[in-house]
Amino acid sequence: MKKLLLSASVILLATGAFAQTTTGTTSRFGIKAGVNLAKIHSSGDNAAAFNDNAKNNVGYNVTAFGDFGVANNFFIQPGISLQNKGVKFEGTNSATIGSTTTTTTSSLKTNVMTIEVPINAVANIPTGNSGAVQISAGPYVGFNISGKNKGTTTTTTVNNNTNSSVTSTNSNDKDLSFGSATDKDVASTEFGANFGLAYRTSSGFLVGANYGLGLTDLTPKDRQANANKLTNRVLGFTVGYSF
Repeated sequence: MKKLLLSASVILLATGAFAQTTTGTTSRFGIKAGVNLAKIHSSGDNAAAFNDNAKNNVGYNVTAFGDFGVANNFFIQPGISLQNKGVKFEGTNSATIGSTTTTTTSSLKTNVMTIEVPINAVANIPTGNSGAVQISAGPYVGFNISGKNKGTTTTTTVNNNTNSSVTSTNSNDKDLSFGSATDKDVASTEFGANFGLAYRTSSGFLVGANYGLGLTDLTPKDRQANANKLTNRVLGFTVGYSF
């Protein structure tokens, strides 16, 4: 991963050096917001079953940032961001005993709110007077501040002789706790890397996509020895404005 980040930084530096428009002394501030498609990835024993059943948790993101020019079309972009992360699982089981069929549908949705502090390197590739393509990469640190597990189980029992049915639904919601102790649910901090592609018009409007790759374990430290490593994977789409 260190080699990947180093390679990305070299590419960005090279792109900025050969760009034609001088923006090295330009500083901008902006805000962007959009939709996240988030998953948690497992690595270790029995990880395949976890990853095969994990589905995207649809959330949102809001980011305030600054662009500080350091060379021709090359910026350092620090920011502060509110990121909705997590994962979702769904499954259905059905069994028939005699004339009765019972179908159970279960779902578990994990929502985690994180304050992220990213520091990205950004290269501008001008597209004439209309705007510029922006390529970015860099590290982030995340602070998990709140979260909840929302579990729902729906059971439908059908009498195949009479076609009558009975449905019951049970909910099991739990607020998540954060820290390193064995009684905590999720680690309180996270480190990772961002990779982004965006287009900025000459008037300041932005549209882009970002991939957040979690590098550190979300399992509380005191439980990591006996658990699979869990890391975030977040694909975000944003629109915004910088001035």
